[in-house]
Amino acid sequence: MHILKKTDTEWSRDLTDNIWLEEMSKTATLRKDSNGNILLNGDSVALIKDLDVKGGGFTAKQGTSVKNIRLVEDNPGQIEGKVEGQQIVILTQYVKK
Repeated sequence: MHILKKTDTEWSRDLTDNIWLEEMSKTATLRKDSNGNILLNGDSVALIKDLDVKGGGFTAKQGTSVKNIRLVEDNPGQIEGKVEGQQIVILTQYVKK
């Protein structure tokens, strides 16, 4: 890869970018919704079932839209988002993109 960086041509830059992306995909854990769609920070999702919000004192209803989600770093099965003005953690198995 170091040789490619020394050779500053369009094809060598493209090849270097592809190598970097391949290495990233090996180490990155993909987050997926209930249908297998990949979730990214900033996506909008909808709840697929009613969820009791622990400590929130309310139920997030099926079909509720959650905008601008954030991926939870430590747990690939969780996302964060605001529902009824409160920041909550939601399991990815209960959302769809």
